[in-house]
Amino acid sequence: MINNLLNLKGFLNSPAGIAVFCVAAAALLILILDLNYRLFAKRLLDFIASLITVCVISPLLIVCAVISKVRSENGSVLDYADYIGLNGKVISVSGFAGISGPLKNLSCILDVLCGKLSMVGPKLVESGDAALIEDGAMERFSVRPGLVSPLAVSGGEQLTYEEMFAADVRYIKRREMFMDFGILICAAVKGIRGDGKKYLGEAAEKSYAQTLLQRGAITEEDVITARNYAAEASKKN
Repeated sequence: MINNLLNLKGFLNSPAGIAVFCVAAAALLILILDLNYRLFAKRLLDFIASLITVCVISPLLIVCAVISKVRSENGSVLDYADYIGLNGKVISVSGFAGISGPLKNLSCILDVLCGKLSMVGPKLVESGDAALIEDGAMERFSVRPGLVSPLAVSGGEQLTYEEMFAADVRYIKRREMFMDFGILICAAVKGIRGDGKKYLGEAAEKSYAQTLLQRGAITEEDVITARNYAAEASKKN
């Protein structure tokens, strides 16, 4: 018995033993994170990933901040827009003022860091648009919206808003760690290929209110009412 324990101790102190121990510890950690992904691990991984990203791209963030300071009309570095976040609460999401294109939204990584957004989650919906969404799709607001939508895997150019809402609800019910990793990889590949956000369908170019107006499903008065309702909700938050 003693000899077996000594042999085990000797093996664990060897390079091979250390490697086996590290692999086993990593596997156990991954298992714990996966089993507790919805409880706390998703937010923990979001924080770690966003913190690392901010550190890596900090020079670019500083350059964008300087450009925004110079170009913006009022000297503001960031602009803010109201969206619906976790549990239906209104959140202000940042964007670099005076900058257009993808770089404008680079500051959103800071919103992930502070807990407003997630790395992967339902697409952001403006508060005025959210007031027009039917009750059956409201479950999509039970989680944090994401920088990357699950539609990077399941979406397409012909996707409608209603199909997007349904896909978001399915994602919420099924979400788990390896699924999110796959979505991030898929979105990165599509970005490298230059596909942009085509997988978001009609949500890529038009707001929900604009879409409903074009369909004739609502009137301008409905849009104004929804925006006023959203403005009141924003004041309360």
